Parts: sequence; C-alpha cells; structure tokens
Amino acid sequence: MMESVEGFDHENMEKSTEEWMEGYRILCVDDDINMLNTVEDILINTGYSVSLAKSGKQALEYIKKGIQYQLVLLDVDMPGMDGYETFRAIRELDNGNGVPIIFLTSMDDPDFEIKGFEYGAADYITKPFVKSVFLARIKNRITSPLKGKDIETKRLKDLAGVLSPLELTVAEYIAGGFSNHEIAEKTNYSYGYIKRVVSGILEKTEMSNRSDIRHFLKTN
Repeated sequence: MMESVEGFDHENMEKSTEEWMEGYRILCVDDDINMLNTVEDILINTGYSVSLAKSGKQALEYIKKGIQYQLVLLDVDMPGMDGYETFRAIRELDNGNGVPIIFLTSMDDPDFEIKGFEYGAADYITKPFVKSVFLARIKNRITSPLKGKDIETKRLKDLAGVLSPLELTVAEYIAGGFSNHEIAEKTNYSYGYIKRVVSGILEKTEMSNRSDIRHFLKTN
C-alpha cells in the first residue's frame, strides 16, 4: 500500500475542498472499470460531480451533448481510440477546446510525461496514485492560484499562447511572490521539477529571471 505524502494534511485538505467544490463537474475516461469506480468514489466523496466514460467515443458523446466540464481525467492507454486521439478530438469540440485535461497512465517513463505536456495536457498523473496528492493536483488544475485578483488579464492571455497549462500556473504563483519551494508544496511536484519548469518558462518567454515574470504579470 502506498503511504500518504509526509506533512500533507489529508483530512483538512478534503474538508476545505468540500466547502467550495460543489458544482464542479469532472469527466473521467478510462477503459478500466475498477479505476473508474475508484476515481468516482474519491471525487464524489470530496464534493465533485462526476461523469464516467469507458471509452474516448463515449466521452465525446457526453461533451457533444453540451455538458459543461471543469476538468477531464483521461487515460492514455485505451483500446481503439487512445488518450492522445481522444485529446485531439475533444479539443476540436466547442465545449472541449478550453477544458483542462489531465492524462492518467500507468506508464511512468519521462518520455510519456513530456509527450503529454507537448499535447497541451494540464497535468500527468501516474497510476496507482496517492489519494491526497491526486486530489491536490485536481484542485490545482481547476482553480487559479491568485484567482485573477492581482494578475494582468491581457498579459496572462499572452502567456497562455506560449506556455503549457502547468507553466502558466507556475508563472501565476511566481507573480504572487511564491518561492520555488512554496510552489512545489502547493502543486505537489518536487522542488527540482519546479526549477526545471521555471527554467522552461524563462526560455520560452525570453525573460531573464523570476522578477521579469512577476513584473510582466502584475498590474500597474
């Protein structure tokens, strides 16, 4: 059995999540019925509304019906239409071109993770996962770290055309004055991984340091 992450307040995290997550609908797509049931139990008990799809085709049918989802959890390795093909098809739909998509997979090779982010995935979670970290990753993907209060909206949209969803989230945290250690804690990534994400942001935006990111995004 996998242990919870040390220092993570699982009980309080779930309690605070329940207080404001009601009404958020998540679509989970996986050909593994046991995994669907497990994810459904976790999310419903946390306060989310959940739809389950056993294939990419079924997921597309739900979205085409006009159901508004705040997040899609998408298995990569599915028979027929795999996760990558399903991802592309979702992005071609009016109701699906802006919804965050998290890839779920049992493949932990870094190349698969890189491929997921290159597709534009909001995150990449390997199975089996730790429940508390799984929930934290989901919450982080459907909420803006600063809730738009101190961020220049137009400039944020400019970055959205350059950065991946994860990089954009990290940039928002930087604008809020968070250190790499704090960002790692909030996003449940390692400190080293966040450092690499920050380096990627600087390279893509041709900025020199974290202060440049902060000054670019902060309102005048």
